[in-house]
Amino acid sequence: MQYQFDGERERRAEFAMPKRTKQMGGIEQRLRIFVEDYVYTYLYQYGRSGGGAEKLAALVGKYYELEGQRVLLISGAIQAKGTVQEGGTERFGDETWEYIGGQLQQYFKGMTVVGWVHCQPGFGAFLTAKDEQFHREYFKEDWQVLFAMDTVDRLDSFYLYNEDGSGLRQARGYFVYYDRNREMQEYMLDNSMIRPREEAAEIETVAEQPKEGARRRKKPTQEERMDAAKEIRRVLQKRETVVKQAKREHDLMLLAVSGVLCVVCVCMGMAMMQSLGRLQLVEKELMAMQTSYQTLAENLEDARVQSVFAVQKQPQTAEEQPEQKRSYTVESGDSLGFISRKFYGDSSGIRKIMEANGLANADMIFEGQTLLIP
Repeated sequence: MQYQFDGERERRAEFAMPKRTKQMGGIEQRLRIFVEDYVYTYLYQYGRSGGGAEKLAALVGKYYELEGQRVLLISGAIQAKGTVQEGGTERFGDETWEYIGGQLQQYFKGMTVVGWVHCQPGFGAFLTAKDEQFHREYFKEDWQVLFAMDTVDRLDSFYLYNEDGSGLRQARGYFVYYDRNREMQEYMLDNSMIRPREEAAEIETVAEQPKEGARRRKKPTQEERMDAAKEIRRVLQKRETVVKQAKREHDLMLLAVSGVLCVVCVCMGMAMMQSLGRLQLVEKELMAMQTSYQTLAENLEDARVQSVFAVQKQPQTAEEQPEQKRSYTVESGDSLGFISRKFYGDSSGIRKIMEANGLANADMIFEGQTLLIP
């Protein structure tokens, strides 16, 4: 059962396009999507807090139609608590809708639910058939959107209804805009994934000082709340810097190893010129070094990603036998991205599967269909 929210479309209201924006991808002409920076930052923080588990959230804001231009302004995000399992995936339950409705009234008055978020770490930002089915059931307005996120590889994409409303398609891009957004700051303070908020309740009377009475902690001022929100963003930016630094060190290490190998190759080449009789021995040593380098690069990559999805290793067996013909029967909720990761370990096999089966559209597969896996 979907919770019924109060909220209407904003038409010809006093509204101005955000001025401080950052474009992400192309420009979607059918619906201009603007996401406030606090919301965008918090969603990545929220998605990473699950330890690799999928997470859901609701998007809140306002929808405008101004002089033929359709604009969606996303000013808040609400965690989806009390979700239920349906067909192996997380979905909003009755408790979730009730919780979102309460949080909407407490923090985001005057706004309405404009879409939802599906965080699926390590699985890309693809649209699955189950996600589309859930969206069409509970988010029926043509301006309500789905935001798919992969917080491990930092991939995200919006999905919206196509022109005839028959299904969802990927948006060409969106904008991140910057505003004070006190509503989201307040929500972030009360629902921080970094550190728990201090309770503002009474402190009990100290037994040794009964005459002093009960003491109360001072309620944070608006300036203190702003500072706390800035601190949250500072910690997030610091974490992002640490991740970038680790990747930079990883790349430098690979570069250094490559340089050493180049020097070794030059030395071996000189040795080959000096003694042609040792050519066969040198070739064997070169092959051994190349194998060691590949093993080192793979270990470094595994250490950086720290993947928890062991199932991704299974497709490697199939890749070692390219002559063997394979097939796969599509199940409910499958996508070409999922099938590619099952057989190839990543999304690189999508195009191969489409060409092998004469598919023109990656989303046009159906349950029970048998696909040839090259």
